[in-house]
Amino acid sequence: MRLGNTTASWGLVSRLIHWTMAGIIFFLIGVGFYMSNVLPTGLEQFAYIQIHKSWGFVVFVLAVLRVAWRWMSPRTPAMPKATMSRFEIFAAKTAHILLYVLIFALPLTGWLMSTSSPLNDANAYPFPVQNLVFGAFDMPDPYPTGDQTLSDIFHTAHIACAVVLCLVLLAHIAGALKHAVLKRDGVLARMTFGRFEPAEVADHAARDAKVGSQKRAHPGE
Repeated sequence: MRLGNTTASWGLVSRLIHWTMAGIIFFLIGVGFYMSNVLPTGLEQFAYIQIHKSWGFVVFVLAVLRVAWRWMSPRTPAMPKATMSRFEIFAAKTAHILLYVLIFALPLTGWLMSTSSPLNDANAYPFPVQNLVFGAFDMPDPYPTGDQTLSDIFHTAHIACAVVLCLVLLAHIAGALKHAVLKRDGVLARMTFGRFEPAEVADHAARDAKVGSQKRAHPGE
């Protein structure tokens, strides 16, 4: 399997980043829902909040690496126009754009929500809540003096981004399953295992092979 992308399939690096981010994002959605809707407010949430922050930072780093790798390996598999309508192609491209926007927007709004909170101030009572990444280092703080109103705005934006992400992910998963189960055109396989060509490429190759065999069988025609 190639490291870089080709016009027939995604490369190993893209696949690793894709599935690593997918796993972490689903984990963060679960943690976020659990600590916000199951645990009472206060110290019970503290450990989960720190976990959420740390893995959110990892998502942001992976998002940067993903964009950098797309720039370094710009070739991407073509849309299978033989099995997709214009609307489906438009919807797929729109979903991909939204996913790229959201993998940056979610960690950034979460970081801004935390840093702008008065709980992050040095003199916060009973103690300041630091934005530590796995307890190793503290993230930058653009708001030395917190503003609860501003933090609430970022919190609303963070929740809105999470809801939109869940909806886009559902559509993305549904589309991938449709390609794998109903259309069987190799789209999902290009991001999982092996090297698979778009349906129209395979169709053209099959037709060319058929024409070539016919010419060889009837050279005088």
